[in-house]
Amino acid sequence: MRNTMRNISRLRLLTASGFGWMFDAMDVILLSYIIAFLGSLFKWDPITKTIIILANNVGMLTGAFLFGYLADVYGRRKIFMTTLAIYSILTGLQGLVKDPYELALLRFFIGLGLGGELPVVATLVSELSEPEKRGENVVILESFWAYGSILAASVARFLIPFIGFTNTMLLLALTALYVLVMRRGVPEPLETINRVNEKISVKTLFREERRKIFASWIMWFSIAFGYYGVVMWLPDVVYSMKGFTIIKSFEYVLYMSLAQIPGYFSAAYLVERIGRRPVFLTYMFGSAVSGVLFAYSQAPEQVLLYGALLNFFNLGAWGVIYAYTPELFRAEYRATATGSSGSMARIGMIIGPMIPGISGSFVVSLLIFGAVWIFGSLAILMTPETRVRR
Repeated sequence: MRNTMRNISRLRLLTASGFGWMFDAMDVILLSYIIAFLGSLFKWDPITKTIIILANNVGMLTGAFLFGYLADVYGRRKIFMTTLAIYSILTGLQGLVKDPYELALLRFFIGLGLGGELPVVATLVSELSEPEKRGENVVILESFWAYGSILAASVARFLIPFIGFTNTMLLLALTALYVLVMRRGVPEPLETINRVNEKISVKTLFREERRKIFASWIMWFSIAFGYYGVVMWLPDVVYSMKGFTIIKSFEYVLYMSLAQIPGYFSAAYLVERIGRRPVFLTYMFGSAVSGVLFAYSQAPEQVLLYGALLNFFNLGAWGVIYAYTPELFRAEYRATATGSSGSMARIGMIIGPMIPGISGSFVVSLLIFGAVWIFGSLAILMTPETRVRR
């Protein structure tokens, strides 16, 4: 990847793009709390909850590929701002919806923006970074997912009980104003400016990069399959299976989420020193082991410890895969390739949350997720190491 760094400081790049990433994470994770809260209020059954999750995830699948392609045609920054505006404005409308099927329809359109933003921003930050800091920067960008997760847990634990569900959702719609910050804060990579409005050949991508794209798809599917299979049910599981109250379960999930931050920063440190592939493999194996231990935990301290370790390893692995994927592909179809990989993650995101309902056991589900994490991560051995050699 050629260096396309423009006149922007590293701090400005990471904070301006990172806050958009944080709002995306908050909205994705907040859905699990919305389902737990409204589900307990209106007595929704598991099938109804699954339909809402499915609608959101289908929207994210569609948005990842669609907006990834559009970012290669019209530019990264413009599409970043578009996706942020879509999900922010529609988030406010959630506060006016009480029917689960109306919520499902709304979550599909919110999902378009949520799924579209992530691969576009990862590509943008990768292209605006100095080569020796590229991987570290994207992992740090991904660390804003942890802040979004913590923000979502805090909103559920403190804001919704204080001002009510409807007012909370309307307040969150104000994140759309961040588009104004993005417009001034982050430039378009020079390489993209020179190609805007060119026709992008998806066939060329699959003809020239078939091995890489298939390996990328497997990795993205496997990490998302387990992560969303866990996170979309975690508040419900801590509430119903571990014996906590609904508010106490929100509090425990908040504490677990804090472990994401050292997970990201440890991965950011290691990717530039020992490489993308060994760090990804290590953290995926760590996810599998801690997930199984969490499944069998009963005592509160065990629930917290193993839930924290699961967050540490799995979110660190997410940081690595976001850094690694844009580096595998040429600039003219980089966002398309990253977006299509994101779409595979959304397929995992669709199927994963269904596993606990199908298996009837969260313990069995975590054993399945662990196996998929381990075997899916091995696909990285089919792709080259992209760490900058000094």
